[in-house]
Amino acid sequence: MILFNSFKNLKMFFYKQKKIQTDIKKQTLELVWAHRYHDSIRGSEFLEKLPLNIGRWAGNYTFFYVLSRTLMEYKPLKIIEFGLGESTKMISAYLECKLLNSQHLVIEQNEDWLNNFRTRFRLSERTKVEILPQIKVDYEGEFINAYKGIEKFTKNKYDLFLIDGPRGTLGNDGLSRIDILGFVENAENSDQFIIIFDDCQRKGEQTTFNAICEILNDKNIFFVKNEFRGNKTVGVIATEKYKWIASI
Repeated sequence: MILFNSFKNLKMFFYKQKKIQTDIKKQTLELVWAHRYHDSIRGSEFLEKLPLNIGRWAGNYTFFYVLSRTLMEYKPLKIIEFGLGESTKMISAYLECKLLNSQHLVIEQNEDWLNNFRTRFRLSERTKVEILPQIKVDYEGEFINAYKGIEKFTKNKYDLFLIDGPRGTLGNDGLSRIDILGFVENAENSDQFIIIFDDCQRKGEQTTFNAICEILNDKNIFFVKNEFRGNKTVGVIATEKYKWIASI
C-alpha cells in the first residue's frame, strides 16, 4: 500500500510539472505574439490609440495579430463576425480609417451587452449588429449552442468570417460554434474567403474547424489552413486568393 501511494504521488507530481511546463510554454508564445502584434501596428496611429482589452474572454494577442494582418493586407469588402467584442472595435476602426468601402455584420446574442458596449465605444456606421438569441440545437445527437435564425444569412457571400461566438459548447464530445457550417455548405468553387476561428485549443472548436475542412474537401474547393498558438489557439482557413494569410 505504501509503495502504491508513493507511485500515485509521484505520478501526480509529474502530471503537475508537465502542466506547469505547458502553461509556461503557452505564456511564452503569447509574449512573442504580443511583440509581433505591436511591431505590426507600429506607425498606424488609429491602431496604437485603439482601446483594446486583449486576453481573458476576449481574443488573445495571437488572434489580434492574425486579424489585423488580414484586414491590413487583404482589405475584405464583406465581413461577418460571430460575437460582439474587442475584435469588433478593431474591425470598426479599420472601416473608419482604411476599409472605406467595406461592410461589417456582427451577429450577437445579447442585446444588453450590445447596449453596454455602445456606451463605451462608437461603432462605424458600416458596422451593423444583428441580435440573434442563443439557442440549443440538436446536431447529430449533441445539443449545441447556436444562433436562432442564422439561416437567413447563410446564403450571403463574405470575404472574411470571424468566429468567436456564440459561447462555446463545453463538456460535449461533438462540435462547438457550428453556425459557420451553413455558410461553408453553401460555398461555391468561385467563392474566395478567409475564416478566422478563435479558441481552437478546445475540443469542440477544433472538431468544427476540422468539419469545415472536410466540407471544403468534399466540394473540391482549394484551401490552406494553419493554427497559430499562444495561450489560446487561432485556426485559419483560406481559399486560393487569400492563401498567403496562412504563412503570416
